[in-house]
Amino acid sequence: MTRSVCWARRPIVACVLLALTALPSAAGVSSAYERVNASAEAYLHYSLARLMETSGLLSEALVQYRRAASLDPEQCEIDTAIARVLLSMGRVEEARELSEGLLARCGGDEIVALAASAMMTDGDHERAADLLRGPAHDGEGPRELVALLGRALLSQGRLEEALAVYRRRAAADTMDPEAAYLHARALLAADRFDDAAVELERAYRLDPDNRHVKLMLGRVLIATGDTADAIIVLEELATAPDARETEHLTLARAYGIVGDLETALVVLEGAIAEHGETAGLLTMLGSIQFDRGCVEEALAAYERVLVLTPESVQALNFVAYTLADMNRDVERSIALAEKAVGLDPESGLVRDTLGWAYFRAGRFEEAAEEIGRAVQLGEDDPVIHEHLGDALDALGRTAEAVEAWRRALDLDPERASAAARIEAARGDEEPAQVEEGGTE
Repeated sequence: MTRSVCWARRPIVACVLLALTALPSAAGVSSAYERVNASAEAYLHYSLARLMETSGLLSEALVQYRRAASLDPEQCEIDTAIARVLLSMGRVEEARELSEGLLARCGGDEIVALAASAMMTDGDHERAADLLRGPAHDGEGPRELVALLGRALLSQGRLEEALAVYRRRAAADTMDPEAAYLHARALLAADRFDDAAVELERAYRLDPDNRHVKLMLGRVLIATGDTADAIIVLEELATAPDARETEHLTLARAYGIVGDLETALVVLEGAIAEHGETAGLLTMLGSIQFDRGCVEEALAAYERVLVLTPESVQALNFVAYTLADMNRDVERSIALAEKAVGLDPESGLVRDTLGWAYFRAGRFEEAAEEIGRAVQLGEDDPVIHEHLGDALDALGRTAEAVEAWRRALDLDPERASAAARIEAARGDEEPAQVEEGGTE
């Protein structure tokens, strides 16, 4: 009984005094005194280990926890701390073995959470879910256990069960913003964006200073088309003294969506001044500049992205396509596009870029092959179909070219360039030949 009182984190002197009051008389005094000394020394090591653990000094904390355990081997709290640190250090097998042993000896929510976390890290999601379901009360129990149970179910693809667990937890405590947040994340996994927005708005009302909730709410509002409302929430984040890069990026994206490109540019320039030139900020800057019609500025931004991240497929594709489209430095355009295809061979957009670069270089067979593969990969874009028509026309395959141009015109009836190409083909070929190759 004395030990449990001491390990409730009372001051060490008080623990010693309490222990002394329980000392037996005469012959038992010496051994009891040694036990008190060992328990007191264990507590000192444990306290030091806690400080180290909270400071991120995990290896040092583990040494101190183990010294405490050697002095007081029956303490569940010490062994739980050891399992927690082992898991944080990535020593999953050891953490799992220890925490599973503690389940029978000690029990308690923290140990259940540790054992389940170790199981999930080890890929044993089914057993983790079985372990958690009872203590989590199928969603009405402690939030940490409910969160883990939901994750374990989601990892097995049991989306409806996970949703039910999170929904029950949110309903059990309607004033818990974290419960609403967890429920919203599960709803997003089910692509139920409107329902997720409702839960996130509730979490936001309950905890208006939670930046994770604000950021996710902003993103969901953008996804549901409520971009103007998203901007209000995101402005709160981006104007805070400790605003983060991702918050600036999301706000700039929102302004870009509503067509306020100048404000988006101001947001990005401020973010770059604060965070420096990062690949994320420069990529967004390039996109906004392109939408503003400032192609050279956009190209310069993406060129800087390539300096920072040479294997960025988005930057490689943009620079390659822009150079090809401007008929500038075509050989470099081809080299960049070939690198992008090597990194993402299943991207139809990247394939089209490579094909267009080949076309500019006069390599028409390769151009038709690459752009044709872009279409096969599911890219149904008028620009790509027009590119395909141009490549086929250069090879003298006029009927096929007209078919591609007509597809471009079907997708974009206002596409004057495709209409002009069809008319030009009609003038060069017999009408019957053109009609034979067409789609009408």
